[in-house]
Amino acid sequence: MKYSMLVDLTKMSRALADAARYLRAAPQNDLQAEVTEKGRQMLSQIETVLEQHREDLRSETPLEQLAELKTLWESGGEVLEKRLEQFTRNLPKEISYQVRAVFFAEQGEKWDAMGSVYAYMRDDPRFDPVVVLMPIFRSLQRADGHVDQEIIYKDYLTPMGIPFYEYNAYSLPDDRPDLAFTSQPYNSVQLPQFYAESISKDTRLVYLPYFVPDKVAVESVQAWCQLPVYNYAWKVIGSSQRHYEVYRRYSRLKGSNMLITGLPKLDAAATLRERGVPLPEKWENVIRNRKTFLWNSWYSLDVCSLRYFDELLSWFKEHTDCALIWRPHPMTDIVTKLYLPDQYDFWLQCQQRLEELPNAVRDEEVSCDAAFCYSDAQISDYSSLMPQYLLVDKPCLWIVSSAFTFIGEVIDGDWTERASNTQQILDFLERIRQGDDPKADRRKAVRQKDLSLADGHCGERVCKKIWDAMHREDFSIFCSDRSLSI
Repeated sequence: MKYSMLVDLTKMSRALADAARYLRAAPQNDLQAEVTEKGRQMLSQIETVLEQHREDLRSETPLEQLAELKTLWESGGEVLEKRLEQFTRNLPKEISYQVRAVFFAEQGEKWDAMGSVYAYMRDDPRFDPVVVLMPIFRSLQRADGHVDQEIIYKDYLTPMGIPFYEYNAYSLPDDRPDLAFTSQPYNSVQLPQFYAESISKDTRLVYLPYFVPDKVAVESVQAWCQLPVYNYAWKVIGSSQRHYEVYRRYSRLKGSNMLITGLPKLDAAATLRERGVPLPEKWENVIRNRKTFLWNSWYSLDVCSLRYFDELLSWFKEHTDCALIWRPHPMTDIVTKLYLPDQYDFWLQCQQRLEELPNAVRDEEVSCDAAFCYSDAQISDYSSLMPQYLLVDKPCLWIVSSAFTFIGEVIDGDWTERASNTQQILDFLERIRQGDDPKADRRKAVRQKDLSLADGHCGERVCKKIWDAMHREDFSIFCSDRSLSI
């Protein structure tokens, strides 16, 4: 039985208990006869549902209790009220039910935001999860009224063995799931029927952040706390107490809908050192036996670290004992084509020149796991890949840009080295090449203090806390009953 059907049965049982109290206290009148008849109809409706789902009953007790209630309904009294309360209280214990959850998934690079939640639910018989593959749109209206549009819609789920619905073959109102998960906070890149406002009309919406809150920028307050998804989500998943404090300060709901569990996005990085991943075949001759650097560049070419492309490429040409894994932001091509067309040739040239370098490779894997696993250090623009990299305990250089104005931190930033010019970047490369790691102790301290929940079990905690929160709201008369918890 679907969880929502169990909730409906419980609501009807509570309504019957209220009606029984009314019948016992109210004087004889026409309304009493009407309430009595409606009660009979509701008892018959409950019986019909239980008979239709008889295979989900753990015993015959609910049907036996219901037969007694139908008899008692005709006579009323305190015994009827007590039996109705007992019947209502026992329903979740006597019926096997599942929570239906839908995951709205788009770009493969963002799957890690919800992957561990889906994996837990898939393996727990109390949940019934499904995945809907979603497109992402980027549009630009020209001065002449013409609209240029780019769409990202790729099946990365099948290679992982995850079945899914096409977005145009799934109807939220028809499926009526008990939960919906999204990691997309921006209405501008998705279809209106999948806006947070639309989803929340049909089910409980849970927002799983696709990024790791790190440095608080003036520009990021809206993206972290004030987009529509934060107002319409039943629950927003938080990474830490410090994340919650920022959210409480700036969100319109003052933090009331946040659950602090740690971010599922961090589960993969937290477990990477123990599980490892295969080396991509085309990387074999590029990075084998070389000191390897991961370079993560942002999508806005006018402010990102690609301004140092020539100097970086020259350094790796000279230092053939080192290798470069370049992982540009997955939206770089679309953003540059639409919004910075005068720089698109430069972007294409960067890719071509990198391909010509024998000790460099562009990371085109869906997951960043391989890049994290087989690199020795990271150089990065401002990105959530930095705090993710902190969990694999390797040196990181943050290439500072004037594009952001920072007003606080959720994760202390002094675990990274910093660079704002070419020489500082080259100095970092040389230190790592020589085996120096001056920030090792600081990384450990920051991990323990600010990422204490990033233990590989964030997805599991999300499932457990969501389960408990649903049951507290829907079965509040026995919310203290631990048998309803995972």
